[in-house]
Amino acid sequence: MKDKVYYDESCYVCSLEIKMIRKRGESCGIKFIDISRSDFGFIDGNFDIEMIGEFNGQETFGIDTFREMYNKMGFTKIVKFSKLPIIRNIFEYSYRVFASYIRPRLPKRKTNGKV
Repeated sequence: MKDKVYYDESCYVCSLEIKMIRKRGESCGIKFIDISRSDFGFIDGNFDIEMIGEFNGQETFGIDTFREMYNKMGFTKIVKFSKLPIIRNIFEYSYRVFASYIRPRLPKRKTNGKV
């Protein structure tokens, strides 16, 4: 079973990040699934404000998806740093602000939506 990260290719920020890490992530067993594709089958989750993932059979949301993804790719020091008490709060707050208030207001990229 592959680990999965659901991302929005029509979001400039999301697509840029996935583009930068795709090769490394895929070589570590992560499958990246574009939710903006016309053939994307809906699964439970609020994709408008959450980055959703599946790692080791467990569903992850938001900043925890990033932590699992980067940990799987070998960035363990950064992941540990992001879990420190005050730093954890900063990361979680920053993610919430971006996901809830900034991302919905960003212009969308045109995608072909093809398979």
